Amino acid sequence: MKKTLLILLALPVLLFTSCSGSDDSAPPIETTSLYGTWDMDYYVQNGDVIENIDCSSQISFTFTNTKSYTKTTYAGEGTTNCAVAVIVNGKWENLGENKFKLSPNGSSADQDLTINFLDDYTKFSIKYSNNYTEVYAKK
Repeated sequence: MKKTLLILLALPVLLFTSCSGSDDSAPPIETTSLYGTWDMDYYVQNGDVIENIDCSSQISFTFTNTKSYTKTTYAGEGTTNCAVAVIVNGKWENLGENKFKLSPNGSSADQDLTINFLDDYTKFSIKYSNNYTEVYAKK
């Protein structure tokens, strides 16, 4: 009787310790939703939605299926006649759970972004702080 009782008490412990709930060694799942060119659609700063974006705040991203990306920033007066200011090329990596790492070529200044897809994957947002979020629309 004592042996049966010990086995019954030990069984739940064996079940919980022998099984793992998740496999942390699995690679992140790749997403094709990110592929393409994305232009800044609007940004939210301190609760205000800014849709007419000055050239100096305009940004576009292009993500490819070869895990390369291009980030283009612009310059100019007002919201029209923007000129390309800076182009940064690099590699991107899906870290899983909507987290992506951007690694610019020739730099060790990697950038980790949390990208949340919106509107059936036609837009995505990047929240940089509680007071600032950028929203991009797919071209």
